[in-house]
Amino acid sequence: MKKIKRNHRLFSYIIITILGIYYLTPLIMTGVYAFGDEWGKSLLPTNFTFHWFNELFNDQAFFLSIIRSFILSTIVLVMILIVMIPSVIIIYLHYPKIDKLLQSISVLPYAIPGVILVTALLKTYSKTGVPMFVVLCGTLLISPIMYMGIRNSLQAINTKQLIEAGQMLGSNMITIIFKVVLPNLRVGIVLSSIMVFSGVFGEYVLTNLLIGGRFETLRIYMLRRMNENGHLASAVMVCYFVMIFLSGIIIYYFSNKQKLQLKKIKLTKKIKMSQEITNSAVEESLL
Repeated sequence: MKKIKRNHRLFSYIIITILGIYYLTPLIMTGVYAFGDEWGKSLLPTNFTFHWFNELFNDQAFFLSIIRSFILSTIVLVMILIVMIPSVIIIYLHYPKIDKLLQSISVLPYAIPGVILVTALLKTYSKTGVPMFVVLCGTLLISPIMYMGIRNSLQAINTKQLIEAGQMLGSNMITIIFKVVLPNLRVGIVLSSIMVFSGVFGEYVLTNLLIGGRFETLRIYMLRRMNENGHLASAVMVCYFVMIFLSGIIIYYFSNKQKLQLKKIKLTKKIKMSQEITNSAVEESLL
């Protein structure tokens, strides 16, 4: 039995190692190419240099593309939060049938290919005078990341029970939402916001076709540099990977924080239940 477990564990390690090499090799070689000078006659570049990064950081268009991506992601995220937070809370509490329907509809932006989605949006909104920037925001309003993130947080903290407890204590709905529900949703909202922000920051198809290539974001800048110089494009990709890696660390931190928060909520519930049981037992013994 132990031998079977060892073989199974060894097989798992081999599979994980192969997959790790498969996924990490392109990233490593991109980094090597970004620091390489000449690479064509040997397995590795003949010389390593920071020339491409110096040229990249001296290019004003690179920093402008980062600023444009940051502004676009921030405004889209703010619009999504303004619309999604009250909508999801109202639908989750008062319209359970619509909530089930939205769970399926919210996946459509990822299920439909970007080119088809853009073509349909252009035909729909091109003659209405609605700015394409607003259309871009609209395509992300039912993003499964934001919708499911807020909904799962509402379900995890037992929102309905919290509201019932607050109403029994004499609080109105607005006070309960702002002082009880939203503070408990803070970690989940921040986690979903970071994921949406990083997704919009690296979006290419919708941004390029709806807003246009003149609004050069980081991904559009990366594609332009790729056609000019492969080393510069690799340097841009390395910087982009660093940004995504930092976003992943922040997401991991907040996800662990959310788990700790849920554990505290469950622990307080158990303590309250045990107190109620002991109080009822004491009352029965007195009777």
